[in-house]
Amino acid sequence: MRIAYVASTAALVATTFLLTAPFVSAQPIDGEPQDYSDRFTFAELGLGRSTTVDSTGQPTRLTVPSPAGSVPTTLSAVLTVPAWLDRGWVDVESDGRPITRITLDTTAPTTAVSIPLAAAPTVDGAIALDLIPSLIPDDRYCPDPDSDAVRLIDAAVDYQGQPAVPETIADFLPVVLRTLTLFVPSNADRETISAATIVATSVVHHYGAQPVRVVVRPDSELQGAAPDGPLERSVVLAKNSDAGVELIYPVEQAPPRMYITGTGSDLTDQALLITSDLADIAVSTAASAGPSSATAQLPPESITFDDLGIGTVTGSGGATATASITIDQTRLGRSASNLSVHLIGSYTPGAGSVRATVNGSPLAVWEADDTGRLDRWIDVPNSALSRVETLDISVDHPSTTGGGGCSAAADTSVTVDGSTLVRSSDSTTPAPLGLRSMPQALMPQFEIALADESYAGVVRAVTMATGLQRLSSLPLLPEVVSMEQALDGSAPALVIAPVSELPDTVTLPLSSIDETTFRVADPDSAGGAVELTVDTDEPFATVQVTSVQDNAVLVGSWNSAPDRFDAMLSWLDDDPARWFALDGDIVFAAQNTEPISLSSAALSGADDTVAAPENTTDRTTVLVVGVGLAVLAVAGVGALVLALRARRSTTAPSRHSDST
Repeated sequence: MRIAYVASTAALVATTFLLTAPFVSAQPIDGEPQDYSDRFTFAELGLGRSTTVDSTGQPTRLTVPSPAGSVPTTLSAVLTVPAWLDRGWVDVESDGRPITRITLDTTAPTTAVSIPLAAAPTVDGAIALDLIPSLIPDDRYCPDPDSDAVRLIDAAVDYQGQPAVPETIADFLPVVLRTLTLFVPSNADRETISAATIVATSVVHHYGAQPVRVVVRPDSELQGAAPDGPLERSVVLAKNSDAGVELIYPVEQAPPRMYITGTGSDLTDQALLITSDLADIAVSTAASAGPSSATAQLPPESITFDDLGIGTVTGSGGATATASITIDQTRLGRSASNLSVHLIGSYTPGAGSVRATVNGSPLAVWEADDTGRLDRWIDVPNSALSRVETLDISVDHPSTTGGGGCSAAADTSVTVDGSTLVRSSDSTTPAPLGLRSMPQALMPQFEIALADESYAGVVRAVTMATGLQRLSSLPLLPEVVSMEQALDGSAPALVIAPVSELPDTVTLPLSSIDETTFRVADPDSAGGAVELTVDTDEPFATVQVTSVQDNAVLVGSWNSAPDRFDAMLSWLDDDPARWFALDGDIVFAAQNTEPISLSSAALSGADDTVAAPENTTDRTTVLVVGVGLAVLAVAGVGALVLALRARRSTTAPSRHSDST
């Protein structure tokens, strides 16, 4: 059973002293807040690309960040108008106070909206908006809110006024952040690299769905670096015998830079302060965090929806109602298996049926009854698990007799209570889902090993650690160690190294035998390997999932120069959604082509649903499509020469197939 560790700071000693630059107050530049304006899309604010408005008339809550000193003035968006709507409107309220009423234009599929926000109150750095619809269907149509709903799309918020300049460590991070810049020593040691990954991952976790951009720069560029913009922040990491955190203002009226100093574990203690609860009481420009201690915490075997942050979920509709529940394995704190859900709740009683599905696949169907009570265990097969599961509980009631039409459909609802229990155990294999086992298979504390611990290695470690953090609802806690320690099998690990420097204990799903031959082996199959030979030596890079002594290991590697690997990381980092889309157990990148996700089970023919193991030709096709096309993009069609050698088990005769 995997043990989780949660860091807690034992002491905080705050000291105030004279800064090297003049002290500035939290006032806007030039004293004219109206001169500054900015616009954020909902995606940039972490609010998603669209919001479905509850068609039952219940309020749909939007929480708009409101940085200190800057005022959200307008929310601009588009509301989709269902085809079944005769007339309708959406009331917008904030803290029970009417803001505006939006009349839906039923002559068009969408209605442009502009919601004034200046009068909405700001509480704890945010404005809470409630969208309350009143929808009257056309009697010629049957409403179908599930497939044709009122949705808020293309939303953006305009801000006016200069965001306040932080005066204390407690105020250093604004409620909205565009960019975090980390300045690190060019010759950073492992403790400094650990501190860099801790700062980066903790800030990314702090902002949740906001796509905060993380930039790493060498400290040699600090002297000539331009001051940060209003919603940008910089952190400088440096070795110093005096451990502490200090805000230093590069110029007047610009955000300060946070200097984090120390040596060894003292430096990582200071790095943990930036987003810890103790930062809220660091009401000065300098502070020193005392030693932190790790507390062992086992992921629970059972946990309620309330404890997972899901709460009570309700669905309503006509003849059918569905409550959709999202179960995030990163909230469970491990790569889970044998997952069961004890449903507690209620539904509209009467004749009909109750259905449970996960990610669209049926799990169970049972008869509805007059009690309307939900009290049932649902088992989710391991084959249906993913990083995030969508569990749908649907109630179907037949239409009433007589009359027909929409009025014949019953009003149906289903509620799954927050006391519903989720039971799971550790997966028997470290990363059964490959890349979809990440990062939960590394949680909560994992080791990072770098073959190159120079500045370039720091950038790679920070980029991969922040990418993994974007996938997680809980904070990750990385630590940089030696290659030997990371691969001794005592803990999950992230390893970044050229293929030539990986030890023999690391067996990758996709490896290169020589300059022109790939070998694909399914780690869960004893059926041997498949090989692909190309007649050109091209640079490539991969990110792959494997295991060492029953601990998950994520390996980033390259076959020649690291340029291809760095380009792949840049491509992933350009759009956080790309991390979420990774599948299989291999990410493969060659020149002049975007990285692709591959499955070793499919490529080796072990996955019968993709390639039948008895048909060598089919297996060749799968391999060409997977790896070969990436090579074709740079080598040309005529350059690919396949040599497929599928080795069966020792009891079965081997077969060979060559094609040119």
